[in-house]
Amino acid sequence: MRRTLFVLILAFTLSLLGVWGAYLTVEGSQGFIGPAVISGSKDGITYVAVHSSGWMVINASFNGRGTVVVLDQLSNEALFASNVSGHLNVPIVLPREGSYAIYIPNGSLTLSGHYNGIHPTSRVQKVLYASIAVLSFALALWRWWR
Repeated sequence: MRRTLFVLILAFTLSLLGVWGAYLTVEGSQGFIGPAVISGSKDGITYVAVHSSGWMVINASFNGRGTVVVLDQLSNEALFASNVSGHLNVPIVLPREGSYAIYIPNGSLTLSGHYNGIHPTSRVQKVLYASIAVLSFALALWRWWR
């Protein structure tokens, strides 16, 4: 019984370390989006797809003329929309994990972006903290039984 409990606690601990390690590795990473030319035409709309495993802030720079829209592809909700005439430098917050599209319904713009890491959402953090609390409680019980 003790060996089984020990193996379960060890497996749970290693899985938690794997998840935390994955987020700590990605959180410190930096990345670039673009440069890309995005334009809307009669034939269709071109867009830049952005995939995120957590929330992040993109420091985006747009040059040209047109309207820029950032769309959450899961909920089909527009997160950001702005008219650009010349140059626009703006931070764009992607609030959760998922796929996003940056597109121009009218006009033509050049996009260049930079992000300073991907962060776990609050839901993921709550699950990880709760699992650490359960693990701590299980270790305390195991120690008390011995």
